[in-house]
Amino acid sequence: MQLELIAAVRNGEIFALYQPQVSSLTGELAGVECLVRWRHPERGVLNPAEFLPTVEDNEDIIQLLGETVLRQACRDAAAWPGLFIGMNISPVQFRLPDLADRIVAIAEEARFPLNRIELEILETSYFENPDHMREVLSGFRKLGVCIALDDFGTGYSSLAALLELPLDKLKIDAEFVHKFDDIRSASVIHAIVALARAIGLKVTAEGVETEQQRSFLRSSGCHFLQGYLFSKPVVADVITQMIAAGKVSPQLN
Repeated sequence: MQLELIAAVRNGEIFALYQPQVSSLTGELAGVECLVRWRHPERGVLNPAEFLPTVEDNEDIIQLLGETVLRQACRDAAAWPGLFIGMNISPVQFRLPDLADRIVAIAEEARFPLNRIELEILETSYFENPDHMREVLSGFRKLGVCIALDDFGTGYSSLAALLELPLDKLKIDAEFVHKFDDIRSASVIHAIVALARAIGLKVTAEGVETEQQRSFLRSSGCHFLQGYLFSKPVVADVITQMIAAGKVSPQLN
C-alpha cells in the first residue's frame, strides 16, 4: 500500500474534494474543508479511512500526501475570492521541523493568502508534545494562518488545550449534532458554544443533515455549519458554481 500511494501521487491519482462551510445566519458560502481522495485504478475512489491507517506512521508518505492535496487546494481556492480552505494536519506532520516553511512555500507558489488557510488539528496532537505544539502553532499565527480544533468533545476535551493553544475556531463533532434532540447532546453543544464565545473563538458544527439541526445550531450560536444538508464533498468546479450562485442552500443540492 505504501508503494502504491507513492506511485499514486506521481500518477495524479490523489486529489481533493471540498465540502462547503456556510454562515449559519445567511447560508452564504464562507469556506471549504479540503478532503483527500484516491482514484484507485482498480478499486475506484477511496476515502482516507481506506488507506491512511496503513501509512499513518510513515512521515514521508503522510508529508507527501498532505503537500499534494494542499498544493491542489491552494491552486483551486486562488480563484475563490474570500473563501478559506480548511486542511487537516496529522500529528505525524507536526513532527516535521520545517512544516511551516513547507506550507508557506506551497501557498506562495499558488499566490494564495496565508490568512485564508485554516489548519484543523486534533487534541491528540497537543497531548503528544504540548510545548512543541504551542511553538509551531504560534509560528503559524504570526504568519496569519488560522487554527481550528477539530472533533471537539470526542477526545480529551482539555481546557488546558483551549487556553494554551493559539486557536481561532472549534469544530463540534457530528456525533453531537446527530443527537441534538437528546437533552445531553444539546447541553454539550450549548456548553461548547458558550465556552468558545467566552474565549473569543468561532464555532463550526459538522454533520448537519436536517433543517431541524440547522435551526437548533443557529439558535445555539454556531457561526458556521457543514454537512450534507448543504453539500456533500464536491470537486472544485462545483464550488465555483456555488460562488456564482451567491448562496448555498439545501435546494441547490
